[in-house]
Amino acid sequence: MRARMDNRDLTLDILICTVSDRLAGVPGMILPERDGVRYIVSVQHTGPTQEVTIPSALESRPDITIGLLEGLGLSRNRNNAIRMSTADICLIADDDNRYRSEYIDTIMDTWSTNPDADILTFQAETLKDEPLHPYPAPYVCSVEISFRRNSVLEKGLRFDERFGLGSPLLCAGEEEVFMADARRAGLNVRYIPEVIVQTEGATTGISLIGNRTLQITKGATFRYVYGTCSAVWRSFREAGWYLLHKRANPFPILFNMLKGIWILR
Repeated sequence: MRARMDNRDLTLDILICTVSDRLAGVPGMILPERDGVRYIVSVQHTGPTQEVTIPSALESRPDITIGLLEGLGLSRNRNNAIRMSTADICLIADDDNRYRSEYIDTIMDTWSTNPDADILTFQAETLKDEPLHPYPAPYVCSVEISFRRNSVLEKGLRFDERFGLGSPLLCAGEEEVFMADARRAGLNVRYIPEVIVQTEGATTGISLIGNRTLQITKGATFRYVYGTCSAVWRSFREAGWYLLHKRANPFPILFNMLKGIWILR
């Protein structure tokens, strides 16, 4: 069992993933400098590197490390940020997040009192101080995830680059896949009912209606997390829910979810 660490001994890297045309908004999420806390900003771009403009507010801060990554794919960006990190604890972040000093206190204090944990998930709020979604939930959003970096690296865990925004086919589900991999690897995962971040709100995955790519992704995610038989059952249940509650045609939804299961067979 790991010895308890004073929170002054822990270090935290906030792993911010963004793209070049959204980089200008990142300074708005950065808090004043604080011992043991750094910001890792992984910036994806599709044009020449010299065309990426780094805001002076980021360049002037010694606690901010910026890395450029050519190409697309949020999971690729997450993995790049993890590679750049050196802290004890990593916190997943998006470029529309907002933090408060007390949120950082909560993260550090909670980790110092959970020395045997490998992954801690928390709660998020919208910018209107409302819960991001009902808690506790059967799923987790990326920005609610923190982890012990060495635990993840020792198990060879990474975000599956077939999933996530910007991937060629599967446009979401990367956090569910990551958490499934963590549990299969035997990592100690705990849910902490404390708010640690504010975000703009809706994420990918809110509604399947009319979104073929998301329907396929849902089926593939079911298959990866639960296995084929359970994925088929869950797909029928999901399609039935849209029929009963949204009066949507369930057949295209079901067909595409089954296609996602087949793709990931």
